[in-house]
Amino acid sequence: MDVGGDNTEPNQEVNRDGEAGAQGETLEVQLADAKDRYLRLAADFENFKRRTLKEQSELLKYQGEKIVVDMLEVLDNLELALSHSSASQDSLKTGLEMVLKLFVEKLGKWQIRGESSVGAKFDPQKHAAISRVPGAESGVIVGELKKPYYYKDKLIRCGEVIVATAGDEA
Repeated sequence: MDVGGDNTEPNQEVNRDGEAGAQGETLEVQLADAKDRYLRLAADFENFKRRTLKEQSELLKYQGEKIVVDMLEVLDNLELALSHSSASQDSLKTGLEMVLKLFVEKLGKWQIRGESSVGAKFDPQKHAAISRVPGAESGVIVGELKKPYYYKDKLIRCGEVIVATAGDEA
């Protein structure tokens, strides 16, 4: 009887070894497949990073292109006005006013705006006092050489102004 019991055990071990071998091959195939997917994913990610860096670089390099195209229209109109400079002063003035209006519109399109400060209180955060003159109310801006300009909500250029001062401060 012992012999019969011994005979069944080796057969079971052979079956187990065969199953283990088949499972091992299946696991190797799955591992190779997972490794292949991982390598492809890693390569795709590297390509994505490279492409994204290139796109960002191009965006930074040409970020002002659209505003420049808009400004070329203003330049064309200025050249046209100068080509007609032999015309009367009134027509030249009208042409320049039209170009100025176009220029202000184009700047507004890009959220760039100038603000007149005449009559406002002097603010050293927004203004540079170029000159002081005697005036009725001290600290009020009475003249402006350059307006302060803003890009969206950021001050990009301080205004150069003339400020009124009390008689003894001047």
